[in-house]
Amino acid sequence: MLNLSISVAALLALSTAASISAQSTSSPAPQLLHRHSFFSTLPVEPSDENLKVAHHQVQVVGLSGFREWEVKGSLEAFSKAAGKNLADTKRGVDKSEKVHVQWYDSKAPLLRPPFTPTFIPGFHLAITSEDFASTWKDYCPILADLIGAVDCQEDEEVQSEDQSAMAVLSKHLIPVYNHHYVHRMTEPPGFLSGSSVVSSLISKQQTESSAGPALIDLVVQNGIVNLKVIWPVGGQGQEGQDNIVKVTLDKQTDKVVEVGWFYREVTEQEHAIYDHYLGATIKMDAEGEDVNEALIQTRSPVFPPHKKEISTGKVRIPGHGYSSTMSPAQTFHPHSITTIHSNPYIAVTTADCDLHVVQVLPPGIFVDPFQLEGLAPEIGESTVFGETDLEKPVGVVSGWGSLVMVKVQPEDSVKTSRWIAGNTTDATGDDSKGGSKRTYYTSTVDIPMHMRYQPPVSKENPATHIDVVIPWPIVAWTCPASAGGEEPSVAAAKNLFHIPALPLNLLFSNTDNKEAVNFRFLLPDPIPKHYPESHVSVPVGRLEDLSVARTATFFLAGVGTLAVALALVKAVSGRSSGKGKQD
Repeated sequence: MLNLSISVAALLALSTAASISAQSTSSPAPQLLHRHSFFSTLPVEPSDENLKVAHHQVQVVGLSGFREWEVKGSLEAFSKAAGKNLADTKRGVDKSEKVHVQWYDSKAPLLRPPFTPTFIPGFHLAITSEDFASTWKDYCPILADLIGAVDCQEDEEVQSEDQSAMAVLSKHLIPVYNHHYVHRMTEPPGFLSGSSVVSSLISKQQTESSAGPALIDLVVQNGIVNLKVIWPVGGQGQEGQDNIVKVTLDKQTDKVVEVGWFYREVTEQEHAIYDHYLGATIKMDAEGEDVNEALIQTRSPVFPPHKKEISTGKVRIPGHGYSSTMSPAQTFHPHSITTIHSNPYIAVTTADCDLHVVQVLPPGIFVDPFQLEGLAPEIGESTVFGETDLEKPVGVVSGWGSLVMVKVQPEDSVKTSRWIAGNTTDATGDDSKGGSKRTYYTSTVDIPMHMRYQPPVSKENPATHIDVVIPWPIVAWTCPASAGGEEPSVAAAKNLFHIPALPLNLLFSNTDNKEAVNFRFLLPDPIPKHYPESHVSVPVGRLEDLSVARTATFFLAGVGTLAVALALVKAVSGRSSGKGKQD
């Protein structure tokens, strides 16, 4: 356990405010459990200067990093806190049923540990149930009240072909094992409208000077709602005394409030770099009699990236990372090429683990599962979910797209995905004398893909090509979950901070709807400000050419039919004349 120096005055101040707040909520009985956590990307410990407490209020000054707010309670408590009425439901007795909504802003900064940094931008909805149709019927009205964005009417007559402009329908969700899942690159119409419960609750926590949420995670299961919201605060990695976050404790609805301050500490052990988040969490109970303090230490869920020279960007100590591209950039048949870099210690730290590349594809692009099956010896075992019909244009694809997962086999593959050893010069050495050499490993996963025909554009639109945006894949090692094998502090931190990333967690959940593996992620290299994406330019037809194309099609079809008919007549007549000569 690493040492942590926490300001006693700050903790006592929090404890005092906890007692005052909890005592004032004794009548009426509060409904919700809240947690407010502040994460500094700098090694800044809490003190009287940056953590201030007043009556029913916590104020944080100079934070540069992230702020997380979690609230948990019943559906009734959520509706009461928002001053709204939720749709009634009698469901929730089946613990296997689960509704999971996730939104990640594409313009938000890339999240840092202890949070998972590999959330695919856009809107995600996953429903876990053995009877999807029944669960959708029961939970759709609740989702409409909580977040909007869903259409429970399923009116076939008014459905538009442009699904990006539509609310989510049940037919848009594709089956993924015992889940049904949908992803949209942009938010569906009505998402977090002013009348939704979640929007109302977030607006009460949103500070006037802060940017919008980077991540919203909502889980409804067994009648309980769990909402997590993460905001970026201040300039990432820069001090900012002007950054002030005020959190007001609601004496009417806050049942238990936890307040935590965490900061980053980097350690180097056995040639590896570990990110740790150390901190103290103060838990305020309903009566205000006890204040439970807990020190938290957690190892980063991310493999350490390369250590580079700030001035030149040259790799000083090889770490881990990956890059991805669509090649060629203008074609109907691109390849998604993902290159993974790791240092030689990867073999030790990933024993009994598997390396996966997961690609979330929009409706404009797809893979041929039979083609990938034939390429298994080269790229690894693949699994495909969603729409794979080769002939469908974008406008008639009923789902949102598809999901591709490749289990890379760097040790066993015979071609592209095997590890290739290389050398890099240690920047700490003397370049004039050649410097010292450090080994690194490279593995490349090449997935062939295909573009769908795009809707033709009008005469007013001069475009000849349409740009299709594809998020970079997720690259993660999956290791067996070791029950009881973690230190108590590490397990507590994992439970405290872990937000399962959709759709990755759907691919590795067991029958109890719990993740059956531990994830270790690789960061994009170089580390971007936002989640990276690739682009493919696709030729597009024009509406004014429709009549010409139709005429040419009918003409060529007629010519082809006539040619076939003439060939048949010639063949029959030739056979008849030959038979006559024999007679």
